[in-house]
Amino acid sequence: MNDQYPPQQPPPPPPMTPPPPAGGQATSTGLDPKLAGLLCYILGLITGLIFFLIEKSNPVVRFHAAQSIVFSGATIALWIVLTIVSIVLYQISWTLGNLFNLLTLLVWLGCFILWVVLLIKGYSGQKWKLPVLGDMAERLAGSASS
Repeated sequence: MNDQYPPQQPPPPPPMTPPPPAGGQATSTGLDPKLAGLLCYILGLITGLIFFLIEKSNPVVRFHAAQSIVFSGATIALWIVLTIVSIVLYQISWTLGNLFNLLTLLVWLGCFILWVVLLIKGYSGQKWKLPVLGDMAERLAGSASS
């Protein structure tokens, strides 16, 4: 062993700084914007309202929260209307009511598929608008941030 050279110390570790969020602009919740966009849709109206009320800095997350609120509200309104029509049709004819309920199942399947697409688009970090509801959500998100 050669004692004339002291052992070298390893360099100190770099300071611990969190990586920048992958989805762009940081959120006021401290979550990754992509995760926040996904979570806006998870429980519909509930998580949409939570993120709409607590998110102040990221416009994309605010938009997804507003779109979740509007989509959930429209789905609830559709459920009420379809239930009333189903009851009326069952009073007219049992067969007519059953046929309408089969159609209603297809509508709910479409709503489920659309919800999954919204979850995926929320996680992608994109501002993906539904045709009519997206415009309403954009106005809601814009009016609340002013």
